Parts: sequence; C-alpha cells; structure tokens
Amino acid sequence: MDVQITPEARREIEALRILRPRSSAWGFLVGHKRGPRFFVEKVFPAAGAAAAPSEPLIATIDTVWPGRVIGLFAVRPAPEFRKALLGPVLYGKLFLRLGPIPGKSSLRPFVVEFDRKFFLQPVSLAKAGKAKIHE
Repeated sequence: MDVQITPEARREIEALRILRPRSSAWGFLVGHKRGPRFFVEKVFPAAGAAAAPSEPLIATIDTVWPGRVIGLFAVRPAPEFRKALLGPVLYGKLFLRLGPIPGKSSLRPFVVEFDRKFFLQPVSLAKAGKAKIHE
C-alpha cells in the first residue's frame, strides 16, 4: 500500500508549511483509492479546529465530497490527536503527519488498521510521476 500526492495537493501542503500553522492544525484529505494506492487530490484545512474530528463531523464533511474523504492530516499532532484517530470511523483511512520543514521525512503517511486493537500502520509515499500501482 502506498500514497500518491497530486501536484496540486503538494502545493497545498507547501502553502500550509509557509503559513506555519500551530501544532494542533489538522484537516481532511480528499481523493480516491485505487487498488492498494491512495491518491490525495486535495488538502482541506479544518480552519483552526483544535480537537480531533468527531464521527458526526466526518460524516457531514463526507456529504461535501461524497465518498472522496480518504483521511486526515495533522501538523505535528499531539499524542491525544493520534489516539483519537484510532477507532472504527477512520478504519482503513489515510493519515498524513506533516512536519514544519519541507522534505520527505517531514511528511509521514499512515493507514488506520486493526488487529485486536486499532493502530497506525506506516505506508510509503509513491515517487512523483509514478503511475504504476504496486501490490
């Protein structure tokens, strides 16, 4: 499983880094999943919301982009935020942890998985321009 970020979504991530949001900043990832690959097409900030999203909020946002909310991102998320991700509402969804400095190490993708308990499974970033889907 891996993650492909479109050029537009990469620009949105870079714009977030320039704005230097506080550590609690988070938002939604909009795109689609094909086979074992997530395609991030849009990064939509939650406008300064401090708490992790609730199940009703996620369901309501999903009505804006029906079936296209593929996960969440957070800037330097606190342990409490990461813990809030671990539940059935985000099972199988993507989570991107953003660092303040551009570069591969400052963008870490995970998928919310379950094996007797929920956990964040690291996944890889697909190289830019790579179109082949890996299994």
